[in-house]
Amino acid sequence: MADNHRAMIATLPLTELLDSADIQLGFQAPSGTAAIPRLLQPALMRRVHDPSVVSEIIEAAVKREQETSTMCGAVSLPHARSSKIDGFILALGVNAEGTIAGHHDPRLIFAFASPEGKREQHLHLLASLARLSQNPKLLDQIAAATTSDQVIDALRSAGA
Repeated sequence: MADNHRAMIATLPLTELLDSADIQLGFQAPSGTAAIPRLLQPALMRRVHDPSVVSEIIEAAVKREQETSTMCGAVSLPHARSSKIDGFILALGVNAEGTIAGHHDPRLIFAFASPEGKREQHLHLLASLARLSQNPKLLDQIAAATTSDQVIDALRSAGA
């Protein structure tokens, strides 16, 4: 792959990866690991269409989260890599009161799956999402959104 093409993929805006159908407002789960399948399964099923691959990716994300939490303040970033997908699959759970029952943070959970062969882009996406946790104004705007379009507009306005 040419370097300029690789750089272009690495800087793909979040709004290009996040479909409004994969944003769940008012989302809440009993735990961080319980949130992963609830967020990722619908997004994966819309794109992968193979229940065994979907299960494999979800299990990998849950296992990874159990080993090391991906919570960055108001944002959590559970994720997995898979050789069985070609593109990035991103889902978002949002709740101003907290996405995990009984906890104020995280207010946003970005759950995603990355193609195994795109490690550099995977790390770039992780870094981009982690930077969101350092933007309280944007987090408040997303947490207060009442529609998926408002979430995408807030991300787009922030250049995310």
